[in-house]
Amino acid sequence: MRIEDQKKAIGTWLGALFFFCFPCACPVWGAGADATTLSGIEGFRVEVGALSRAALALGIDESRLQIFTREHLRRTNISVGDFPAILTISLRTVEHPTAVLAYCLEVEVRQVVHITRTSQIQLLAPTWANGTLTMVTRTSLVRSVEGALAGLLDDLARDYRLVNQNP
Repeated sequence: MRIEDQKKAIGTWLGALFFFCFPCACPVWGAGADATTLSGIEGFRVEVGALSRAALALGIDESRLQIFTREHLRRTNISVGDFPAILTISLRTVEHPTAVLAYCLEVEVRQVVHITRTSQIQLLAPTWANGTLTMVTRTSLVRSVEGALAGLLDDLARDYRLVNQNP
């Protein structure tokens, strides 16, 4: 392959990486890691959102992410079950022809919110979100995702405890 072709392929891959992953690395507009939105939450219902085919092929699946998340939250003394607040984990990947891939992992809390001018309108909306964008080798994807997820859940637990401390 000529050098010009290689540069073009790398540029195309980086463009795809930016296009597909950058939006999920930034919190949803209006959300973000704002601890005050976690005030009064008794616990979380854990759901798995989008999972890319590459992640599934490399050993990440919905049940693995749910179990990991539930166990991690329980270790930080946060209740997990059938609660109105929904914690969603999403994982997207962008593959490169080499052994490298990029992934975007996002943790989002959605809650029922009311519109200010009328409490009759209720919506399920994102109220807290945090994410990471990382490049890894295919062989280290599972370990890297679990490490990144643990860090994001620790951020959530810190914010949760900040506004839900017992007097």
